[in-house]
Amino acid sequence: MRLRLISVMSQLLVPRVDRSKILLFQELYFGKKKAPIKSTVKEAVCTICEKGLEEGVSVTGKQIGQKMRFFCQYHLPKDI
Repeated sequence: MRLRLISVMSQLLVPRVDRSKILLFQELYFGKKKAPIKSTVKEAVCTICEKGLEEGVSVTGKQIGQKMRFFCQYHLPKDI
């Protein structure tokens, strides 16, 4: 992956109090291009009965191995 630097310059002209001169203030900013984030979305439903979040039903997630499993309150394993 190659990063590209982005530079932005900010300048501001300000007259002195006695207005004899104008001062130039400047700042240079270096930013990094942000890397895209990959993600997926899936509805949280019980792995066993496939009930989702609805009135009176709660769904809890549990990591089993490398996968996330969801259980309603009726099928929630006892070891949690």
